[in-house]
Amino acid sequence: MRNFLDKIKLGRQATLFDSYLYILKGFLSILTGYILFHNHEIIGKDMISLLFGMMLTLEPINIIGIKSGLDQIKASILGGVVTAILVSLFGVNALTIPMGVAATMYISLKFNWRFVSPVAIFTAIYMTQYIQLDPLGIPSMMITLRLRLLALGSGIAIAILYNYLFSKFFYNNMLRKRLVYIVESLRTYLNTYISHENDGEMTSLKKDITGLFGDIDLVIGQIGDYNKIDTEKIPYDHYRCALQELRDFTHYTLDVIMYRMRHDKGVADLSILETLVNLLSEIQTVVETKKSDTTKLNEIIQNVESLDLSNESYLNELRLTCVNAAKCFL
Repeated sequence: MRNFLDKIKLGRQATLFDSYLYILKGFLSILTGYILFHNHEIIGKDMISLLFGMMLTLEPINIIGIKSGLDQIKASILGGVVTAILVSLFGVNALTIPMGVAATMYISLKFNWRFVSPVAIFTAIYMTQYIQLDPLGIPSMMITLRLRLLALGSGIAIAILYNYLFSKFFYNNMLRKRLVYIVESLRTYLNTYISHENDGEMTSLKKDITGLFGDIDLVIGQIGDYNKIDTEKIPYDHYRCALQELRDFTHYTLDVIMYRMRHDKGVADLSILETLVNLLSEIQTVVETKKSDTTKLNEIIQNVESLDLSNESYLNELRLTCVNAAKCFL
């Protein structure tokens, strides 16, 4: 039975990113939205917009969710207004449907050439496929857009409420667990390199560690939002300092991996890499346990600093960034 449970439970990485809380938040949000609005005279006609918009707005903390919700509202207004004008002028036919989508894409790209909102495109299609009738039975773009915005806005409001409630009670551990995930990943990647240094099979490792940059940037970007919630309970400056150093550490680790992929022998002394793994392990312990006694961490730092790597550029940079990350917690 235990083996079965181990197989179906989420991985440690997903757990460290609060996936169970996210699933619970999604369940409660959907439940609340359905109970409140499935029989509503207006909004009940479009539960898809309500529920889907709600799920897109669920975030670790409320500040990000509000921004996401506002972006959805703006995108829906764009797609809705553009398509409403076209349909009002030319009706719904084989040309106006793609014209509405194309015009929405054009205007989106005009404002930001890197991004076209899927929500704007969905609304453009919605306006031609879910047209509402006025009391006289005449198709109305105004009523259709009103339904879309009311349903979407209601879903966003529920999501923001749950973002607030969950962040209020659980946010203290969110950032810490994300930092643990990053440190733990770096330990795993270094150990993998040590195991495969002789055979040189680094393709999968290179792919994995490249993906870690996005995770680090995500957490660094969220620190400012967490900081707006509370400035006392969480050591934001320590976390930001460590994450910035660990990002550089990841970069230099990737350099070591790339060098080994291009040469018959690696540039790294495996015993030194094992020492860095030990330092990362102690950093993880300090973060996980919130230890105020950093005596052991300081001892490992001094040991790593005593290594003579003046002629080893790759390892020296690895050592410096790892030590700097550790010093963020002293």
